Amino acid sequence: MKKEKKEKRERECDLEKFVRRRRGGLRRLARANLRLESILLDVLASIVFRCCSKSPWSFKDHFRGQLIYDAAISKSPGIFAPELRRQVSLPRRPRPPELVFLQDSHILRPQSAGNGDQINCRRSPTPISGDLTILVRQHHLQGLGQRLTFTGISSSSTASTAWERLRQTDVDSLSTAPDPDDGERTRVQLYGYITSHRPGRGFDFIQLVDPRLELAVQVIFPHHDSTAKVAESTSVENRLGAEELSADRRSGYEGPFEEEQSIFRSARPHTPIRISGRVVRRLIPPKKDHTQAASGVCDTKRLDNTIPTLDPYVGDINLISHVEIRAESCKLLNGVPPDLTAKRDTVLPPELRYLQFRTDSDLRRRIRLRSQLAGKIREHMLRNDFDEIETPLLFKSTPEGAREFIVPTRKKGFAYALPQSPQQYKQVLMASGISRYFQFAKCFRDEDLRADRQPEFTQLDLEMAFTTSADVMAVVEGLLIHAVWPNVPGIAPLQPSAPAMSLEAASADPVYRNLAFPQLTYNIAMSRYGSDKPDTRLGSEIRRVDDWLSPNVKSMVTSRQDDTIMEMMKISMQGCEPADSQKFVTAFLEASSKAKARYTKDKNRIPGVAVFDPLKPLHGLASFDHEGAAKVEEEFDPEPGDILILYSREDKPFTGGSTVLGDLRRDIYQHAISEGLIAAPSGFSALWITDFPLFSPTEESEPGQGGSAGICSTHHPFTAPKQGQDLKVSTFKEDPLSIIGDHYDLVINGVEVGGGSCRIHREFMQEFILEEVLKLKPARVKDFGHLLRALRAGCPPHAGFALGFDRLMAMLTNSASVRDVIAFPKYADGEDKFAGAPSPISRHQLATYHLVAVDDKVPRGSSAKTSRKA
Repeated sequence: MKKEKKEKRERECDLEKFVRRRRGGLRRLARANLRLESILLDVLASIVFRCCSKSPWSFKDHFRGQLIYDAAISKSPGIFAPELRRQVSLPRRPRPPELVFLQDSHILRPQSAGNGDQINCRRSPTPISGDLTILVRQHHLQGLGQRLTFTGISSSSTASTAWERLRQTDVDSLSTAPDPDDGERTRVQLYGYITSHRPGRGFDFIQLVDPRLELAVQVIFPHHDSTAKVAESTSVENRLGAEELSADRRSGYEGPFEEEQSIFRSARPHTPIRISGRVVRRLIPPKKDHTQAASGVCDTKRLDNTIPTLDPYVGDINLISHVEIRAESCKLLNGVPPDLTAKRDTVLPPELRYLQFRTDSDLRRRIRLRSQLAGKIREHMLRNDFDEIETPLLFKSTPEGAREFIVPTRKKGFAYALPQSPQQYKQVLMASGISRYFQFAKCFRDEDLRADRQPEFTQLDLEMAFTTSADVMAVVEGLLIHAVWPNVPGIAPLQPSAPAMSLEAASADPVYRNLAFPQLTYNIAMSRYGSDKPDTRLGSEIRRVDDWLSPNVKSMVTSRQDDTIMEMMKISMQGCEPADSQKFVTAFLEASSKAKARYTKDKNRIPGVAVFDPLKPLHGLASFDHEGAAKVEEEFDPEPGDILILYSREDKPFTGGSTVLGDLRRDIYQHAISEGLIAAPSGFSALWITDFPLFSPTEESEPGQGGSAGICSTHHPFTAPKQGQDLKVSTFKEDPLSIIGDHYDLVINGVEVGGGSCRIHREFMQEFILEEVLKLKPARVKDFGHLLRALRAGCPPHAGFALGFDRLMAMLTNSASVRDVIAFPKYADGEDKFAGAPSPISRHQLATYHLVAVDDKVPRGSSAKTSRKA
């Protein structure tokens, strides 16, 4: 005991001597305006190295004048108390900083040293604001392996912080006019945009919107005979670049002040400005002149001390209602040309995407929600021991199933390919000992654009080693339940797995633990809904009616009765009059030749349509005969106005993503909703589609893997067969279409938002699939050599999933197209209309990359298919 006390006293003496020697040097360096934080890091490093055994430290610099030490001291923290109580002066800071602890986001200010190893601290009542931008810089201490971390507030957060402080201002401490005795307490400097200007008697009133276009405040600008001054010149050059006039110059200013005010008054909406003034209490609260329109799940969040307002130039904002600004000076930071009109209701082309952001509050909310959800997803994945690892975008051309974008190089005959997905890289990571991987990956596919498809898209990519399909699906369910749905306003699961929980209870608390997504096999989904991505909220299940109908009825819809399946579905029209339903379905089928050809392309099969009408013979079902009509009415239980559709299909295994009747089911509902005949379904319904066929017949519209076997992998050639099948080599060669793959798709509200599978992890199996089943050429098999070598090196079983982030966001925000949730989307033909890409390539660039532009015309006798490509 005596020895320990002696050693402790020696350490304290060494520390006091060390600090005294360092203090003078620190002050001299501070006066020299050098970076104090690096010197303090050296001081702390020496202190920890000399006097602390194994105690991790972190150093945080608060740029508003506070130095915060986040210390986790396991042994003898009392030796640091003398230094913590001292104040350190910094140059050019509003007030000297103090050294304190930071615990659970609360500041702990040391008051006095306690007995033994205790430090008496006073805890701050409120936590530090969570909107701080963290900058990390790490230092390793030799011999101890400890780290010092530097963090601080970025200067970029100053503007938003000032607005937030303004919104939270205590109105009870303010007067209705500027009070000189308040000093700096009520003074504020705000950056933002002017959106409206209203002249008054003795004052100009402007509405100032914050840089994020979320908050607004009224600014009162006194006329020229008051004490306010405008720091602007009449010349355009000075107006855009001059600094604000000094206080001495303003006091004796004799320039053309009225003309400067006219410049201020003529500032057009969207003009960026800096305003300095004082915060005063607002006498007359603003009227609530805008009721928020429902815009999906992205409605404006109601903030304290604000009133939702519809600004004519930027859309929905929150107007600060309890305070206003009495301007003392201002500076226009840029101008807006007079020929530029950008209002909320202005239809702007894609070339003016930046103005679409400025004027469309719904677009801004969607993009910000996308950013917020990406952050929440990252947090969730990191908490579950996933490592975020970036994979290259310049890859090689490999036949995975879709057309690729080729990137030429200056090396003649060589080119990169943009990855269709990080599939091969993440499998190699599994062979590298990275057991849990994820990233938000950019993927590229040269495909025709649709509402849910872009040539470049973002997906949440994840892979897990030593796992099964059930494990991956559980991870994805937990991600949606705990990281996505709780952070999107208005979301509640449609079907809780716990029978006792009502939908109302689910809406009140959308995150509950007993939720599990139902599963349907591919064959059941296709037979029940006619689609491998059904929207189960619509109902309208398809049923076989072969036994209900007579041969005469069957001959009305098909000329082929052998090997034919008769199916029927009911479209619920929700109380629509039978006459209106009949008019609607007739117009739908005859609306366009393209739509009609889609459902009647097979001349031997045409849909039979009937509308249930109790006032007609056999209730409108006379075309089904007496027995058939009675059976249909008994099984489907139709309501007046409901539509019944009969169709026949060939009796063979399902292929592709939908049947004709499944397409009719989807399109009729969409058309009826758009016509206002029925209400759109509400809620969210998620389910898994499993047990897809491992291989499918090759289609002309899809490149597949380019093999000569006439089949292709249904998803990609790395999917493993599902366990439990009696598989032999002869099965793969003679009947590959009968093999079930261990693949699973996630479908939400009829949208396939992601898919995954268990992968082939044995090198000989992967090589057998490529060579013997798909029959790829040896050169193409060689393209996968890097993957085969990794599988050969003891690669563990692994599985993964890719969540289409664009589609998920479009579904969550009820957007008609993924373009509405992408900042800079592509349009028809993959064109970026904002930037004008793709752009013509010059002859010099063609020569640099050893390319030649080929004309559309093919010389006579040539068999090569050419096109105008670079």
